[in-house]
Amino acid sequence: MKNIMKTFVYAFMVAVAIQNVVAQEPSMRTFDHNTKAVQLEKGTIQVFDYGETKVHAYETKGFFNTHAFFVEKNGKGVLIETPPMKDNYKELVDYIVGLGYGNIDVMVSYHLIGKHFFDTDKLKFDHIYSNQESLDYMTNSGNESLSKLKEVSGEDLDETTIVPTDLLEAGAQEISGIPFIITPTGFGFDVEMPEIKAVHLHMVGHDNHTMIFNAEFIDTVIIELSTFQEKGYTTYFSSHSAPETAGDVTIKIKYLQDMKATLATSKNGEEFIQKMDEAYPNFGWRNYLLSSAAMLFPEK
Repeated sequence: MKNIMKTFVYAFMVAVAIQNVVAQEPSMRTFDHNTKAVQLEKGTIQVFDYGETKVHAYETKGFFNTHAFFVEKNGKGVLIETPPMKDNYKELVDYIVGLGYGNIDVMVSYHLIGKHFFDTDKLKFDHIYSNQESLDYMTNSGNESLSKLKEVSGEDLDETTIVPTDLLEAGAQEISGIPFIITPTGFGFDVEMPEIKAVHLHMVGHDNHTMIFNAEFIDTVIIELSTFQEKGYTTYFSSHSAPETAGDVTIKIKYLQDMKATLATSKNGEEFIQKMDEAYPNFGWRNYLLSSAAMLFPEK
């Protein structure tokens, strides 16, 4: 697992350094509930209004173009993930304060870096939640890869490790008066929000390639996404792509099923890449495809 996760982080670094991380296929990202856009100085906010609950999806527009999500209900709020780049800190904090908040909780799952985000007098953080798997990952594979990320992203990357105040266990729990379901994934955790039929996970990207470590991992991701669909979740918040719909997830599952079939009929990595390129010629994050081929067909 340690070597797999080192490869994962390194390949992500290469992907954003070499190519645009912008999706290349037309998106199905059309939502039934009320949404509106808010332009900040650098990033943008997409507000999802579910009535009592609102989700403010912050797109950083930075080197990695990651997303963070502020969930609020009845005057309490939880931030899911934090930006990794320092020049996003002030505007996100100012935005949350502008909503009327002086203190919030935070959940940090897949990106346990950016401790200096919390160095502000404008906003207090009652609890900083993570889980043991996130900590173990940062202590081993994640921490070893940070120097490489710093090389390609520049000095604005805040590579300091966030220190959580509380560790989450798997299952249903209430944080800031909002019900969540925490689902560990081996190197972090997904955050289900059953009241609004939404979930936050590491990445979906219906029009981008997915990095696959081995054949079994394809089935793992298919089961993960299919389970969320079976639960009736309609909105999929992801750290590495814009919010997506259940239809987007259906596309992703079909892609993974095609990848599994292609893997079974390919004699080597070159053939695998060629067949996937022919089937999905306009997909983004192609370096994920190249990395998948390298892991699925290791040199002997």
